[in-house]
Amino acid sequence: MKQGGTDDEWRQFPLWARGPARVIGDEVVLDESRAEEYPMEVTADSKDLVLQLAHMAADWDNRDPRDIVTFVRRNGLLWHGASDLGTGECRESLSEWWEEARLIGLLLSLYNDLVRATSNSPTHYLRDCIGELVGFYGAELDADDEDADEDLAEVASLYLAEALTERLESCGVGVTSSLGLALNIREPDYFLRAINAPDLVTAAYVTLSGIIVNYAPMMECLGCGRMFVQESGKQKYCTKSCASTSRWRRWKERQDAQ
Repeated sequence: MKQGGTDDEWRQFPLWARGPARVIGDEVVLDESRAEEYPMEVTADSKDLVLQLAHMAADWDNRDPRDIVTFVRRNGLLWHGASDLGTGECRESLSEWWEEARLIGLLLSLYNDLVRATSNSPTHYLRDCIGELVGFYGAELDADDEDADEDLAEVASLYLAEALTERLESCGVGVTSSLGLALNIREPDYFLRAINAPDLVTAAYVTLSGIIVNYAPMMECLGCGRMFVQESGKQKYCTKSCASTSRWRRWKERQDAQ
């Protein structure tokens, strides 16, 4: 089988824009005059996009709009890209940002709990996450869903799939010839499925769906408590920096205890 892409897919994304931003009222506003255009694409590090969004809503009672400003400087707005520069429309509602960040965090948590539940771990802790996700949509758990803990994994799986499918509705799917792509293999009989995300938030959900479909291992960082995708089974910290900080903290505690 010819190999030129990931799972024979070519993920295409529009030209996007990122740069300095500030919060004005209940909106985050990109400084269009100082923004830079860049080709938005899925890379090996694209999971960071998902994790950054999830982390900013992890402590729901202490949300900080400055986290959104930092995200926009690194990645851009969620729905307005390069084509919107110069229009004065590069501004987005903070409440909509928090909604997407919270949902992505819930879906990551539910996936992590589901993996643990299917690895012979107790399933009762799935109930809280399912309840929060269902409540997010303004619904309630059905009576049948509350009957037995052994059914929770099935309920979680269905809700996870439905929530992701809903968020990927605007993502187009097509077919592209390898001849039009910058691949190692470019042959007339080599085609790839093309996934086209119209904006940054949809790109994040494409990446999240990849994490789930590929059964990527997740765990909670022993240093900062944030969830991350493990690169290997031995990885216990989300970054090398977090691991170093944790080691320094433990050393400092030992010194203070002497």
